[in-house]
Amino acid sequence: MVFSQLRAPFTKLMQPVYKFLANIGIHPNMITIMGLGLGFVSGWAFAMGEYMVAAVTIFLSGTLDVLDGGVARVGGYASSEGAFLDSVADRLGESAVYIGIVLGFTEILHQLLGLSILVLSYSISYLRARGEGLGVTLEGIGVMERAERMTALFIVGLIAHYFSFTVFLISLIFFMTLVFITVVHRFVRVYGALKLSGVPV
Repeated sequence: MVFSQLRAPFTKLMQPVYKFLANIGIHPNMITIMGLGLGFVSGWAFAMGEYMVAAVTIFLSGTLDVLDGGVARVGGYASSEGAFLDSVADRLGESAVYIGIVLGFTEILHQLLGLSILVLSYSISYLRARGEGLGVTLEGIGVMERAERMTALFIVGLIAHYFSFTVFLISLIFFMTLVFITVVHRFVRVYGALKLSGVPV
């Protein structure tokens, strides 16, 4: 939600970077795959307790995620298959981070916390896809869209590196709470809009 409001001015600011990358022949799909690879590295780093590595690679992955779409538009590479690849890579890369968090825990309750975040995060994406498939626009709805989630995971990685394990757990619980609120917000929005419109499911 927050980053959706900043997208237009940020895109304008990044135009020279998009043009430079397009001019030197960087294909957006290459950027997408690199971002996915960094997502896997982030997951591995969380699993191994290398939290600073996790934070840095999440930041770099998020940066590449911003670049691929801009390069596609500026370089004339925009396509349905590219958008599809980007969406799939986003889901897989983010999932790798959550799986890494789960594997980094030894206590079952902590692992359930990580799994809950994974399921709820996927629910956010599913609700948007299902809702928009039924004609309900959900862009900007909820406090934890993907950009906000990746930023929060970057912060969680820093917290895990610099603070105690207890603080790390608290940060994850707070993260999960915000994700849950977004799920509820989107569910209520879609359900309410469909009930008012009378559109059959």
